[in-house]
Amino acid sequence: MKYFVTTFEGAEDIVKKETKGTEHKGFLILAKKPSEDLRSIIRAGIYLKHFKIKDLKDYKKQIKDIDFSFIKEEFAVYCERFGDHKFSSKEIEIATAEKIKAKVNLTSPKTLVYVKIKNGECLIGIDLYKKRIDKRGYRVKPHPNSLNSAIAYIGLNFSDYKPSNSLLDFFCGSGVIPIEAALMKGKEVFATDNQYYCIEATSINSKVAGVKLNISKTKLEDINKKFKKKFDFIVTDPPIATFRGLNDIYHLYDIMFEKAFAILKPKGTFIIITARPKPLIEEPGKFKLKKQLILDKDNLKYYILVFKKN
Repeated sequence: MKYFVTTFEGAEDIVKKETKGTEHKGFLILAKKPSEDLRSIIRAGIYLKHFKIKDLKDYKKQIKDIDFSFIKEEFAVYCERFGDHKFSSKEIEIATAEKIKAKVNLTSPKTLVYVKIKNGECLIGIDLYKKRIDKRGYRVKPHPNSLNSAIAYIGLNFSDYKPSNSLLDFFCGSGVIPIEAALMKGKEVFATDNQYYCIEATSINSKVAGVKLNISKTKLEDINKKFKKKFDFIVTDPPIATFRGLNDIYHLYDIMFEKAFAILKPKGTFIIITARPKPLIEEPGKFKLKKQLILDKDNLKYYILVFKKN
């Protein structure tokens, strides 16, 4: 029996470190059952088939050789579809269900058949956990612009963060980045924000996650007054120009790079996770961009930018 895990396109190498699987675009095939505790994946299941499709007729032809007879209990089919196609997700779900003799149950199925279609590539299997694993249970008080938890983990992993490193997120939002760092057994994890809602959300979510963070309400301008110590890592998801004027956002980024440089150790690392990288790459202050990773989240690009002091 083979298994699969799906992830964001671009993160396959990170997931391979966790799973030892064989890489494909957006997913990996594994020899062993994937754990629900994997932090860099989206879904996990039993692998059935991977193929290219042109249209609905071609899809029906491709699934003819899949033996669904092992499905005895009530089931449902769930299709995630990305890109332009001449068929709908509902049509794929119906076409798949017609091949299965068991009873359909759309509300509480015992078995969930999962189909992922992206730009003419199709993966089909049985979803082991019947949910997205990147939707962490600790996110009981989310921020409207919260970063995806798996992307936060991937960013930490890509940047070579280690539990022995001290880490600060000075735009903590609902606490996703520091919580993921603490779940990696990070001992010195600090979270700040200038909004009370964000501090409250981070405090509540960290308690649900069962991790201890050093949380404080601090303005970015006062960050070096608040902390006398120097950090190994600063990892953050800063505001983007969509929510602030261009002039304001450039000024904010100037302050951000200045403060990061001041409170990082001489060989410290500054990681920015963002969907709008251009102004950050163009004006990195006294930092040098060492490497970057581009992730595709539902056709939205996220950039993990790793800066080092010059």
